[in-house]
Amino acid sequence: MKLTGYADRLSVRPGETIRFHINADLKGEYDAQLVHLINGNTNPRGPGLIEKPQKAAFNGAHPARRQKIYSGSYGYVEDLPQFHLDSVTLQCWAWPTIPKTDPGYWKHGAQALMSKWSEGKGYGLFIDAEGHVEFRINGKSLRSPVPLRDHAWHFIAASYDGATGKAVLYCEPQIHYALDPQSEAASASWKEKIKTPAVPFVIAGSPERLDKAPEPEAQASRPEGVVIANHYNGKLDSPRLCNRALSRLEIETMKMGGQSAQDERRGSGPTPALSEALVGAWDFSVGIDTMTATDRGPYRFDAVLINAPTRALTGHNWDGHVFDWKQAPQQYGAIHFHDDDLDDARWQVDFSWEVPKTQKSATYAVKLTSAEGHEDYIPFFVTPWPGKPTAKIAVIMPTTSYIAYANEHLANNAGGAELLVYRVPVMQQQNMYLSEHREYGGSVYDTHTDGSGLCLSSRLRPILSMRPKYDHFLSQAPWQYPADLHLICWLEMKGYDYDVLTDEDVTYDGLRLLEGYNVLITGSHPEHVVGSQLDALHNYKQRGGRLMYMGADGFYWVHSYHPAYEDRGRGVLTEMRRCESGIRTWRADPGEYYHQGSGELGGMWRYRGRYLHTVGGTGMSAEGFDISTYYSRTPESLDPRVAWAFEGIGFDEKLGNFGLVGGGAAGLELDIVDTMLGSPPHTLVVATSAGRHTECYLLVMEDFGFNQQGLDGTQHPRVRSDIAFHETPNGGGVFAFSSIAFCGALPWNDGENNISRLVGNVLDRFMQDGALPAAPEEAIKPRGRAEYVQDIPAAPSESQPFRRAAKV
Repeated sequence: MKLTGYADRLSVRPGETIRFHINADLKGEYDAQLVHLINGNTNPRGPGLIEKPQKAAFNGAHPARRQKIYSGSYGYVEDLPQFHLDSVTLQCWAWPTIPKTDPGYWKHGAQALMSKWSEGKGYGLFIDAEGHVEFRINGKSLRSPVPLRDHAWHFIAASYDGATGKAVLYCEPQIHYALDPQSEAASASWKEKIKTPAVPFVIAGSPERLDKAPEPEAQASRPEGVVIANHYNGKLDSPRLCNRALSRLEIETMKMGGQSAQDERRGSGPTPALSEALVGAWDFSVGIDTMTATDRGPYRFDAVLINAPTRALTGHNWDGHVFDWKQAPQQYGAIHFHDDDLDDARWQVDFSWEVPKTQKSATYAVKLTSAEGHEDYIPFFVTPWPGKPTAKIAVIMPTTSYIAYANEHLANNAGGAELLVYRVPVMQQQNMYLSEHREYGGSVYDTHTDGSGLCLSSRLRPILSMRPKYDHFLSQAPWQYPADLHLICWLEMKGYDYDVLTDEDVTYDGLRLLEGYNVLITGSHPEHVVGSQLDALHNYKQRGGRLMYMGADGFYWVHSYHPAYEDRGRGVLTEMRRCESGIRTWRADPGEYYHQGSGELGGMWRYRGRYLHTVGGTGMSAEGFDISTYYSRTPESLDPRVAWAFEGIGFDEKLGNFGLVGGGAAGLELDIVDTMLGSPPHTLVVATSAGRHTECYLLVMEDFGFNQQGLDGTQHPRVRSDIAFHETPNGGGVFAFSSIAFCGALPWNDGENNISRLVGNVLDRFMQDGALPAAPEEAIKPRGRAEYVQDIPAAPSESQPFRRAAKV
């Protein structure tokens, strides 16, 4: 992949400008072309790739230039006189995750804890390749006799007296086990003047080199032109820097940090005499929702945090009694740095586009091509301004979920990938490229190189999994963005006028954006959502709005947008924490369930009291990734409240025994009706796939208390998908189709099929002005949440009352 790129925004409105950042690792030129992207699935059984060229000033040739990504998180303070020292003391608490790595597993080398050291000059605390702490003064180093233990707190301190040449290094584990060797202090005597380089002071890394070229390649690094290396993997807490060699007693005292203007009533921290030695005392428990490491020392040398390290994590002094960092921030003074963190590629702008005020709201992309055959697409969406809808229908593209899955590495790195999908995963070129270019960052389904979970994901980078023609290893078909183009393709086939909205639009603009539409349509997999979006959808439905929930596993995980990135646009960095339940590729550690940006409890919305089933009427029940199946109508589909949806469809027809995702409409991830989990008691289950799934399909773990046999699709009654309908107040309604594979059936046979007819019937009614027809008077009656039997007309082939599939 010699062409990759991204836009500075996913959602742009008429009159606004969108900017594009391109890496063209080739000679000469590349071509850019704006296209209306309608279908991205190249499956020969479907309509194929559909893109329509559009006019744009940037169309045409552009000079190629290579742009690099500098991943890895760290903090830095610019080069200042106070960091040029003759004597020095460095100290911190460290919780390393990979102090010693296997060369056959991952990259192997030194890691810097704190440094003003570059190219053999300066001072710094490092971890060497064998896991020992290393104190460097210029080209000399002092090594701890005992290596660090991974995932354990250690107190580390080092001092150098420029007058005497004495160097001392302490490395002490917080927990000492019975058979651990004693960790004695190491010392040396050097007559060495510190040759302090003109580089920044760096926390969790070290300046490798300065790029002083007229047009530096390292423009994307921060500070610009300074390349940071030796990234640290693990937590750091309470780093301190002093301008003289402290005694051990003074080092212990300095653990309390610095406090200015002490007097008889304010005496915590070092004595006034000792505090005169303090250059910096960084307190990571302050400003947890920012990307600034606050310095409590006398100079206020706040450090800028780059590439979004993880905060709101338990520090060396966490006592296990408080789990919300806002209640005891002093126990959350740790930051976890990673060598593969990324918040912003920071590439230069190659071209931009001011969206014409008459531009149609739609799904667009910039198509990049080269003479050698290289290609990439950069998708984005033109969306309407709040209060200015251009259609009665709005499609909400689940961009938060796109970012959550961005550049996922599971196909290559998950040890159980073949067991999960019941076949050998087939890789795409994007999968292979991302494995070779870890600097592009991962998804919140991945783990970092040190094994910790990735809980922050940015859209300011090339998202190579958000592309047309991309088949995901789970489905061996489109997933997320390219799967949602099935819906766009069908709308275009049928000639519907619609606006495109995004998650971030709804999250930020709320009800004022939605209330101009008669019907909202979700994507196939709106799994990751911010709370304000749920509020907007609820308020919209309560006011008579209609919702078509086109997928499954919706509204599952709690997300928030990080406030530290609001100056760069909406929804730049999304955060989630995987807590004590739910489908998890990793789990957060105890005490680390609350988001660093918003301060809210992470995990599943279900465990925040907002059941999935309350949004679309159905909620996640099972997943499986081998084949998809079809639905059968239930007698409830004959109820006059909903029978209109099946006009032109026979009762005994197999609904969706075809499709471009797994061969059927019911597959991948499945939702069901469950009134005990929030489905309204008057919900009608109009079709179900019960009894047709394979042993690959398994019940979600939050729905059972202990493991047992019989949890798969061949045995368990909850392993199914329910198509369901319910009314909402003021003439509104919700139709849930409850399968991720469902949209893949819409364009089958050029849209001439019974799934297309069903969805068309629903959309035609939902998009009409005015309230939906009222339910029959006899339907208005009290209902318990646990009722099983409905009094409805029996199907022609039935003679017994229908026992609802939801409650079998």
